[in-house]
Amino acid sequence: MTAANGKENIALVEINHGPYLVKPINEAFDDGQRPINIHASNVVWLDYKNTSWVSSKSKAEISFLLNDHEYKSLFVKLPKGYIGTFETNGSILHSVVIQGQLSYDMPQGQETKVLDAGSYFGSTENATHKVKNISNGATMLYIRTNGAVYVK
Repeated sequence: MTAANGKENIALVEINHGPYLVKPINEAFDDGQRPINIHASNVVWLDYKNTSWVSSKSKAEISFLLNDHEYKSLFVKLPKGYIGTFETNGSILHSVVIQGQLSYDMPQGQETKVLDAGSYFGSTENATHKVKNISNGATMLYIRTNGAVYVK
């Protein structure tokens, strides 16, 4: 369970290990797992000086949320006017636009999509994702992968 009190609320629920089964209340149990709620004031942003995952020319910043042996979860903040790529060496990449708006070039063809908050893009193999921040300010993404992500 989680709560939010903004004008618009988006909840992202991730389950590292399944299956996730909804049961009737009389079958409820507590297995000790707890949600992680992150407030914006508690996010530590790293630029190219602090991580090799960000190129110095991108001016992007990242914040690691989870970095275990299997998965990595992070926020990526793209500055106004950013044009660049995300490259991953993992076999899975899931990304959700949290704030702002992106122009996203589809890898399979010449089509370009506009991605608003709540929009998703991903890949199931090593891939390069071409994006452009078309917002009036920074755009923030949530990314989950089983490899590294390089913001160029």
